[in-house]
Amino acid sequence: MANRASRYARYLPQEKLEISLFPFLSIFLCVMGVLSFINILSSVSAPQKIQLTMELEQGYKVAFQIFTLPDGMIVLPPVNRLQELQKVVSDQDKAELAFIILNRQRLIDQVMASQANPANSARAPDTEDVLEWMYEIRKINEMALQANFLYEEFVLFGVYPNGGQAYQKVRSVMSNSIDAQNISVGLEPLDANWSLSLHNQGAK
Repeated sequence: MANRASRYARYLPQEKLEISLFPFLSIFLCVMGVLSFINILSSVSAPQKIQLTMELEQGYKVAFQIFTLPDGMIVLPPVNRLQELQKVVSDQDKAELAFIILNRQRLIDQVMASQANPANSARAPDTEDVLEWMYEIRKINEMALQANFLYEEFVLFGVYPNGGQAYQKVRSVMSNSIDAQNISVGLEPLDANWSLSLHNQGAK
C-alpha cells in the first residue's frame, strides 16, 4: 500500500508559482503614452527650425535652392563661387556673369529683408523667371566647363506640405525648357512643423 501511495503521489499535479506581468505592462504602456503625448505637444507648441544656407555645396556641385510653400516659393541662388569663376572666363562671359550675379544678389536681398520670417518673402512662381534661372544655370555650367573650373550648379527643391502646387508649376516649366534638360534636380521633403531661419554662409 505504501509503495502504491508513493507512486500515486508522484503523479499528483503540483501547484506552480505564477507571476503576473500585467502590472508591469500597464505601467509601461502608461509611461509610453505620456511620453508620446509630450513629444506631440512639444512638436506643435515649439516647431523645430531649419536653416536656409545661402551656399549649399556637395563637392564641386552647388545647389540653386527653391523652397516651395503653400503661399509660393523662396529662391536662394548661389553667388559666392561665381566671383571665382568670373576671374577665369573670357571678357564676354565676365560681363554676362556680372549681370547674373547682380540679378541673384537682388533675389538674396529680398529674402534677407524678411530674415525674421523668410516665409514672408515667398512669391508665386513666374514662368519667365523660371526660364531665366534655367538659362543662367546652363550658361554658368557651360562657362565653368570651358574654363576647366570645377563648378556645376543643380536645382534643389525643398517641398513643404501643401507646397506641391508651386513645385509642380516650376517642374512643368522646366520640362518645357531646353536649358533645363541637362540640369540635375534634387528633392527634399520638409516637415510642416519646420519653420525657416536664414543663415548667410557667405558672412563667415
